[in-house]
Amino acid sequence: MIISPVFDKESSKALYIQLYEYIKNEIISGLLKPDAKLPSIREASTTLNLSKTTIENAYSQLVAEGYIENFPKRGYFVCDLTEYNFEINHDVQKNILNQQFEINYLNNGVDKESFDTSAWKRLYNKVISDDRTDIYSSGSIQGEKFLRDEIANFVNTMRGGNTSADQIIVGAGVQYLLGILIGIIKDDYNTVAVETPGFNKAEFIFEDYLFNIRHIEVTDNGFPVEKLRNSDAHLIYISPSHQYPLGTIMPVNKRMELLDWAQKNNGLIIEDDYDGMIRYGGMPIPSLQGLDKNDCVIYLGSFSKMLLPSLRISFMVIPKKLLSKYNEIKYRHTQSTSKIDQVVLANFMKEGYMLKHLRKIKRIYSKKNLALSASFKKTFKDKLEIINSDSGLHVVCEAYVKKDDIHLMEQIKNSRILLNIISRNGDKIIFSLNYSGIDTDKIQEFTNLLGKVLFE
Repeated sequence: MIISPVFDKESSKALYIQLYEYIKNEIISGLLKPDAKLPSIREASTTLNLSKTTIENAYSQLVAEGYIENFPKRGYFVCDLTEYNFEINHDVQKNILNQQFEINYLNNGVDKESFDTSAWKRLYNKVISDDRTDIYSSGSIQGEKFLRDEIANFVNTMRGGNTSADQIIVGAGVQYLLGILIGIIKDDYNTVAVETPGFNKAEFIFEDYLFNIRHIEVTDNGFPVEKLRNSDAHLIYISPSHQYPLGTIMPVNKRMELLDWAQKNNGLIIEDDYDGMIRYGGMPIPSLQGLDKNDCVIYLGSFSKMLLPSLRISFMVIPKKLLSKYNEIKYRHTQSTSKIDQVVLANFMKEGYMLKHLRKIKRIYSKKNLALSASFKKTFKDKLEIINSDSGLHVVCEAYVKKDDIHLMEQIKNSRILLNIISRNGDKIIFSLNYSGIDTDKIQEFTNLLGKVLFE
C-alpha cells in the first residue's frame, strides 16, 4: 500500500515520469519496504485517476531500472536495495496527500433505506430454486435474454427509447462495455470527442485503446455542437440528460443538432444516461436514443445509481447497423456479470418492484436534496451557493475558498468527503458534491464537516 502524489498536469514533465519519480523516491527513502506489493495497474489507474497506459509506463521504467520486479500472475514487488546508499529527492516527497488507495467516503453509495432487500432475497431464493435458471452452467455472453427483454421494455417505456433485446449487451460496468464497443468500431473510428469537464473514466478507456481525444468545453450555454463540427472527430461521448459533473440538461434543439451532425458525418453518439431517471423538477428527460431516426446512437445505462453500486450490472444498446460486427467479435469476451443476479434483476423488473423502487428513491432523494440545501443555506449563508440540484444524486456548488488546491484536496480526502473541484477562478471554486450516501439525520453533521474543510 502506498500513498498518492499530487500530479502537476500543467508540467512539461509527462505524468508517467512524475509517477515513476514519486515511487522511486518512496523506495530509496525506505517508505516502501523491500518485497512490498504495488497496486495492480488497474487498481492504481482507478485510484490515481490516471490511464492504465500511464501506470504501465511508470511501472515498466521502474522494472527496467531495477527498483521493482514483475512476477507474472502475482504482480509488481519492490526490490531489496537496502545495502545501497541513495540520495533522496525531497522535492518529490513534499507533494504527498495522506490518502489510501481505498477510501470509504461518507457521502458515497446509495441511501441504506432505499433498497428493499427482503424482496431481493425472496426473488434470489426463487431463482436458485428454479431449474429453468440452470445455475450450473455459464450465462449468455450477451446477457440473459430474460433480462435483455426487461431492459428493452424499461428503456422504451421509461426513457422514451426505441430498442429490442437483440441490441442490448449486459456487462459489469460502463468501462467494460466501452471495451466491447471499441472492438466493434475501431476499424472505422480512431478519434473521439469528450465533454470537458466530463467523465474521466470513460475517457481513459479510449486513451488506453490509443484513440485520439478531442476535448470540447461545456459552457454556460451547454454543449457547443459547432465546435464538434469543426473537429476531426466522428465519435462523441456525451451525457445529455444530466451532464456530468455540471448537471446541465441538453435542450431538444441541441439534441436535434447533434443528431443532424451524426447523420451528415457518418458519426456515432455514445449517450451516457447514468442517472437520467432521477429528476426532481418535472418528468425525466427522454433519451437521445429515442429521438434517433438514423441508427447512430449507442446508449449506456446502469443500475448502480438506481439500485445498488455493489450489483455491478450495466447495459449498452447498440445501433442495428453494428449488430453484425458485434456478432463477429462477441465470442472474444466472457460475461462479466453473474447469471443469477441477472435473472433476479429481470424478475425484480417484471414483477413491478423496479417501478416501486424508482418512486421510493425519488421521494427519499428529493427529501434529502431539500434538507441538504436548507442546511447549506442556514450554515454557510453567502459563503456557498448551490447552483444546480434538480437532477441526479449530486449537487453543483459555488463557494469562495482561500485555501490552495493542494491543501484543500488533502483536507477533503482526509475528511473522507467525495468532492470534485470542477473549476477555480481566484478564490471562487465550483465543485460537485455527491449526497446519496449521507444519512438524512446526519446532514447537519456532514455540513459542519464540509464547512471546516472549505473555510477553516
